[in-house]
Amino acid sequence: MNIGVVRNGFVADETLTELQRIEKYSFHTIAITRLAYVRRISDCAGKVGLDAIVKKLVPLLDKILRDTEKDVRSALAEQLGSLAEIISPENSSSADKKKDEPNDHKEQALLEMTNTIKETPESAIKLKLSIQMPTNKGGLYIKLSQQKNILHETEIIWEETSPTWKEFKIAFQDIEMKHPMKLVCWAKEEKGQKTSDFLGMCMIEISDLFQLQSDSSLPLCNRFNVPMKDMMLFFREIEITPKRLSAVSNDVNLPPIKSATKKKEHKAITHKLIPCIQKLLIDEDQEVREKACEALVKVAGVLDEVEVQTNILTVVLLLAHDENEKHKIIASKLLSSLAKILGPLLCSNFCAPELLHLADDPKVNVRKAAVQSFGQIARVAGYEVSKKKLLPSFRALAKDQVWSVRKSVVEQLVEMAAASDTKETSQMFGAMFEAFANDASRWVRNSAFEVLGRLIHTLGDHASKSLISWYCKIPALASNKIDQECTFFCAYNFPAVCKTVGFARTPELISTFQQLTTDTRYPVRRALAFSLHELAHIIGPRMTEKYLVAPFNKYLKDGTNEVRQGVIQGMGYFLASLAPAKRESYTQEIWTIVRNSQRSWRFRELIAKQLPIFSQIFSHKSTKDSILKLLSYLFRDEVAVVRKVAAMAMPHFLNRLYKDDAESCAPLLAELKRFAESKTYKDRQLFVFMCEAIITTPSTTPLFEESILPLLLKIPSDPITNVKISFCKHIVPRLRQGTSLVAPESLKKIVAEMEGEKESDIARFVNHVHAADLKRSDDIIQSNLEMLSDLVTRAKEQKEREMQAELDQKAPPAPKSAPAPPPKSEAKVILENAVPFFA
Repeated sequence: MNIGVVRNGFVADETLTELQRIEKYSFHTIAITRLAYVRRISDCAGKVGLDAIVKKLVPLLDKILRDTEKDVRSALAEQLGSLAEIISPENSSSADKKKDEPNDHKEQALLEMTNTIKETPESAIKLKLSIQMPTNKGGLYIKLSQQKNILHETEIIWEETSPTWKEFKIAFQDIEMKHPMKLVCWAKEEKGQKTSDFLGMCMIEISDLFQLQSDSSLPLCNRFNVPMKDMMLFFREIEITPKRLSAVSNDVNLPPIKSATKKKEHKAITHKLIPCIQKLLIDEDQEVREKACEALVKVAGVLDEVEVQTNILTVVLLLAHDENEKHKIIASKLLSSLAKILGPLLCSNFCAPELLHLADDPKVNVRKAAVQSFGQIARVAGYEVSKKKLLPSFRALAKDQVWSVRKSVVEQLVEMAAASDTKETSQMFGAMFEAFANDASRWVRNSAFEVLGRLIHTLGDHASKSLISWYCKIPALASNKIDQECTFFCAYNFPAVCKTVGFARTPELISTFQQLTTDTRYPVRRALAFSLHELAHIIGPRMTEKYLVAPFNKYLKDGTNEVRQGVIQGMGYFLASLAPAKRESYTQEIWTIVRNSQRSWRFRELIAKQLPIFSQIFSHKSTKDSILKLLSYLFRDEVAVVRKVAAMAMPHFLNRLYKDDAESCAPLLAELKRFAESKTYKDRQLFVFMCEAIITTPSTTPLFEESILPLLLKIPSDPITNVKISFCKHIVPRLRQGTSLVAPESLKKIVAEMEGEKESDIARFVNHVHAADLKRSDDIIQSNLEMLSDLVTRAKEQKEREMQAELDQKAPPAPKSAPAPPPKSEAKVILENAVPFFA
């Protein structure tokens, strides 16, 4: 026997399969061995298939969850959610599905049908449904859905054993062809009943719709998809329009309709996994309970609506009404985590009432946990439910006698405001904040001022002057009424508040910003440094030059690298927001950063990443005389990452200079030639990276074919293997993918010759290029394009502000009898400060 021994007694018999080792070692006497193999359960399940999961792995779970080590139980809880996703029939990665040949045939058939339907936007299916059942003393209705998307819901028919509903139509454009349609029949015992009872269901494959005929029938099944006695669904009428689709479906050779069978995968989830999770939810260890909570949410994500109501909500209900305080806290977390899965209706009818029940609990920790779920439930349930059910309780909890509950209310203030109609509730939230700002507990006051900036941004135009005044007072209040840490949140949220309120409109905000810039504490400096470029975009060039340039210059020379990193990282966007004359003066500052960062190469990388922006925002003279030399300098950086990032900026400089003056590209072309013909193989590799960027970046210049291609054609015959491998990894795949340039025949011929190369490394890299080899380059290229796109968007926004300001100026003057005009609008102030974006 081949036994591998690892530290701390971890053992593994390598003669056994992974499944056999899990069966053997999940109950080993050494805890770390048990832990290691329990963590492998879901990985193993993805390989062995459903039968082995049900017969081999699932029976182990009940014994593992009784393990004395909490770490083992916690690991099991983590595995259960992933295991449910693997078992779920929607999971395409299971071994069983790979072996299911009919599915391949069906997918091909559906693909043909899908293509036909896409060409026919008016395509639809008309249905007239009926149900036959032994007795009916209430009302029945049918809901058709697919992947939680409701396709149709019928009216309620009362006291008929064979109700027939009106004909309805479903557009094929609303149907996902690869997923089955779920039909559920619901029952109500009496009129006015708010909830409905599950009666039966059936799953209908889309391919089956093209084979069903009028008066066809299918059995209704229970929640486990087992047919029920004397319960049938009839298709009284079924018609596909236009009729030519029916003819096409006859030619597609779809697989025959499958009879409804019991789904063993769902039984494994509902009968085995959920009971295990339910036991872990009441574990004595908090970490285990939290992991089990996450697992139950994952399980809910793979079940349908009926199964969620029957199996998941039952668990939550039992926990919510348990006497144990810890179980109620877990129930509160589950209500919040399940909200999106349950949807608005269940959140309104189930989650909201249960949450209100928990929020009224006499135990402090239960109320505290309940409050923390209010925001998510309100968002999903909608404003009407929030207004009628949640907000009254939320306001009452804001006055709770225990400070920790009030603090939890503060933490949910923004979420509740976001879920409300701010026009109606802004006054209420303003009053609540006033109370929190004057709360007896310093912890509550701290939390209130920490969320104030976000609250103002959420309320937008409806934020009161009082809230803005409180926000502007934060730097002065620090260390007196609140902790100094609140100043950090003031600085962090300043751009959002400024965008909401208007920097020029509020002198208080200007004063607040000036106070923040004098704060010497690291968190405040860092927050401002990382946001100066966004603030500059919001307030415009003149205000930027007046108020932001000084702190910008100060942070550039800050003694802390993290602060300098923040201001350098946004330097390109910040300079783009300045007037052209002021912007030009910063070319030397960029050079200073590069030269003074010999020990901090990441600063040079940050500058290299912004070269595409620098290629666009400076004048032609500055670009040619200074920025172009900077590009050349970074090509020769001692750090490979910096060199490659700089190389990827080459096409943007070519595009800019060619647009200004084609002859000004000569220095760049000469630089390319120097690298292509360099005696150093690293330079020739860098030339390959430059060419990769050039052929993958949109360009209108003919420079590649005229000047660069002849140099690139020499690379495949380079004497150094690593250079040829770079060509194989970075040029050949681009030509196969298709680029912005049409590959000439000479290049295609060379690639074909390399594919038959005798040298093993070259042949291997030409024929087997992995996506990971291109990811780094793809990330840089995409980032460069996104930066330039963002630059154009910012310029467009600035232009729109100028146009709006012009309209404000052309507005007719107010009549003489009118009251005094209000202060200048923000748009008018922006116009007065406006300057051209590009030099």
